[in-house]
Amino acid sequence: MLNLSVANAIDRKSQGSLQSKLREKISEAIAKGDYEQGQTLPSTRIMAEQLKISRNTVTLVYEELAAEGVLISEHRRGFYVAPDAIARLPQSRPVEQVSPSVDWDSKLVINPAAMEHITHPQDWRSKKYTFMYGQHDRWIFPISSWRKCSRDSLSLHDMYDWTVDYVDEDDPVLLDAFRRRVLPRRGFTAHTQEVLVTVGAQHALFLAIQCLIRPGMVVGIEDPSYPDVRNLMIFHGAVLKPLPVDEDGLIIGDALVGCDILYVTPSHQSPTTVTLSHSRRRELLQMAKDHDFIIIEDDYDTESRFGRFPSSALKSIDTDGRVVYVTSLSKLLSPGLRVGFLVGPLPFIRQARALRRMSIRHPAANNQRTVALFLKGGYYESLLKRFHEEYELRWHTLQQALRQYIPLAEVASSEGGSSVWLRFPEEINTRELSQRAYQRDVYIQPGESYFLQSANKLTSRPTHYMRIGFSSIKVEDIADGIAIVGDVVDEMLAESAPQHNHAIG
Repeated sequence: MLNLSVANAIDRKSQGSLQSKLREKISEAIAKGDYEQGQTLPSTRIMAEQLKISRNTVTLVYEELAAEGVLISEHRRGFYVAPDAIARLPQSRPVEQVSPSVDWDSKLVINPAAMEHITHPQDWRSKKYTFMYGQHDRWIFPISSWRKCSRDSLSLHDMYDWTVDYVDEDDPVLLDAFRRRVLPRRGFTAHTQEVLVTVGAQHALFLAIQCLIRPGMVVGIEDPSYPDVRNLMIFHGAVLKPLPVDEDGLIIGDALVGCDILYVTPSHQSPTTVTLSHSRRRELLQMAKDHDFIIIEDDYDTESRFGRFPSSALKSIDTDGRVVYVTSLSKLLSPGLRVGFLVGPLPFIRQARALRRMSIRHPAANNQRTVALFLKGGYYESLLKRFHEEYELRWHTLQQALRQYIPLAEVASSEGGSSVWLRFPEEINTRELSQRAYQRDVYIQPGESYFLQSANKLTSRPTHYMRIGFSSIKVEDIADGIAIVGDVVDEMLAESAPQHNHAIG
């Protein structure tokens, strides 16, 4: 008899719903013979009481298995195992190990896996103090509102809309909601044919780069910058020109002359979080006009300006049609939802749309409709308010902890964001700092990977910068985590002091 005790049957911490877990356990028990052919299962009431779950959940599982012929339901007898139940269960066969006869390395014509990417330890989630950038706090996510929008998208009226194949078009309800609810906050609007829905900002950047960059073109890119977009440009044969950044954002000067394309993150520079000043924005657009280059604006982390309306996008003052605009709702909603938008002149969007069609046709229509209902229902604005309140508290808590425990670290000036950028004394190697902190239950990210490696690799990249994310850590854990990092910094400085004194002597 199967032991369906609470302790042994269902692992409530593992992924998946209780319904799917119970179904898996019953199927597994039948396959192993713990439930024999013709044997009656416990009643839905008894099973629910034993597992401390809803009786409806048990009923749904029994009925699903009965519909598939694994169980049989009879009045008064209840549910029992069908004679051919095992044959009706999904069968798995061991995979035979074969020696490949193909030299795949010689067949592949690309090698993006060899490029430098930011990687994280597999067990980083196990750390108590996780200063991980790019992850959201699940407790902020509006689950009830999202569920309502998901249910509403399954109404017959909405399903008749999104179950058709849009081919290369997008959900008109989402396009309208994006134009009315999101773009005005960025200071501009656009025609629906000038907007393309993408699977996150990364997808939008991929389409833009494929449309605009050919091998040998000179692309100006902030340094430090977003590693993945840098890889995309290198992959497409671009010649990268690193451009310095200061407390007012990208430095506008003669270095921009000769660029064919410029990639910029004006709202919150990635990764320093500084904001491009208004005067520099106008200078940048004038230089783009004078020297005939196109600007890709990645409106990264734009809504994270605490207590203030977000600064207008660079696109909002573009009167010459030179800015291709990329944005995403993933940072605010959830990184896993992958909802992005590409906005640009009609000729550009027409080609990006055709390119998207050749790969994915269009993002999933049911997801588009759910996001549309979320925007139209006003849940986006409500989430923004909660988001600002929570992140502003964490930002101030982090700033105070840094001043108290790591006073020698220079913090880049910012007006928000979901991370901070630190500059340590040069004798502090942040990769080593990260490794030591990791042994003390703290996960932090070194900043070396954000800097562009020189083409001849003769010039080493800075190793004394660090990015501290605060989007997924509890506010009450911030100070304790930073205190641990401060202890490690003090230890490293103490260890380097004798060597420094010896070198002077």
